[in-house]
Amino acid sequence: MACLIIAEAGICHDGSVDKARKLIDAARAADADIVKFQFFSSQILWKDDRIKHLELRFDDFVKLHAHCQDVGIEFACTPFGVNELLLLQPLLKRVKIASGCITRQPLMRAAVECGLPLILSTGMSTPKEIDYALREAYMPDAKVSHITLLHCTSAYPCPISEVNLNAMQNLAMVHGCDEVGYSDHTLGITIPIAAAAMGATVIEKHLTLDRTAEGPDHKASIEPNDFRVMVSAIRTVEEALGDGVKRVMKSEEKLREAWRVPAKADRAT
Repeated sequence: MACLIIAEAGICHDGSVDKARKLIDAARAADADIVKFQFFSSQILWKDDRIKHLELRFDDFVKLHAHCQDVGIEFACTPFGVNELLLLQPLLKRVKIASGCITRQPLMRAAVECGLPLILSTGMSTPKEIDYALREAYMPDAKVSHITLLHCTSAYPCPISEVNLNAMQNLAMVHGCDEVGYSDHTLGITIPIAAAAMGATVIEKHLTLDRTAEGPDHKASIEPNDFRVMVSAIRTVEEALGDGVKRVMKSEEKLREAWRVPAKADRAT
């Protein structure tokens, strides 16, 4: 099964709807499956205006959703509050909860009530906090249909020594979720490709139009050409993984025939 590749446009639009449209176009051109934004209020999130200039309004997201439909890529948007989620719900095919919000019970409860597939990022989280977040999702009357946990280290950029990619494979076993994936904040594209080789069903990587731009996410993102290379490499890895059944492959048959025919000396004995 091909993994979902999410181009995390996040706040790399710098508060510009026009730039957000260009990010959508870049994600589509790179063959990403999903392009994702973030819906928040700086005052509610941080109690000040530190990132107010990076906000987009709900009406902006409606326009961006329409543009996604026009170019043929799935629209997604991370809500940072219950009100944001309720507004976004009609536009979404799945709900993504950010690492910083995984322990916010009202938001988790609202996400479960949506009944949409749920993606939970686990950066900064302990196993106990992940279990706490999943408690709502696994209640007997929960409506959520599918849960994917994303392994993540919430550092921008993330040091390679702190990726701990093997932890991704433990998430499903320890927490009993449906699938696991990886949200990447490292520099470059090596680690997401490795995560795909290890069985990630979702890969999320930040996309920017310019890594040299001012802003909190640009430096930990990759530009469109690198994103395109990453997607291509992941698809190559998926094809190479195969079905896991050991057998003689078609490309081996002629050489096998030559090697398996006994030599004269072998027949003589």
